Amino acid sequence: RGHEGFATAAAKIRLAAKSGFYAQPGLFNGRAGMVAYLAAGSPHGLPARAARDQADRLGWHAVRYAGGVAFPGDMLFRLSMDLGTGTAGVLLGTAAALAPHGAALPFLARPADLPDSVPGSSQALQGVPEDRTLARR
Repeated sequence: RGHEGFATAAAKIRLAAKSGFYAQPGLFNGRAGMVAYLAAGSPHGLPARAARDQADRLGWHAVRYAGGVAFPGDMLFRLSMDLGTGTAGVLLGTAAALAPHGAALPFLARPADLPDSVPGSSQALQGVPEDRTLARR
């Protein structure tokens, strides 16, 4: 059943999810979380395009690392590979928007539900400069 407080909060979250700027890329505290939210947002009437637009903007945060791409964690001090704040979470949020059947964590999904590859992954490095590094404080 509906609740006025939840409806008000949902409207504010939808507005925030479409923002053009997020300081952090992570799933729990950044743009990747907004990508995942927007990808799951069709019950609220959010267009799939909004999720793709946010996923495209993840390139702002991308850093070349070990022949691939990585993302800084909370506070942007160092690269992170974890689910909540780092590269793993960015991958999950992106897959939620771009994979044909969304995304699932391997230990919570049946093997038949998991994709063999992520569409568009060959373009992941497109637009990321070769010499990009994190600034030190």
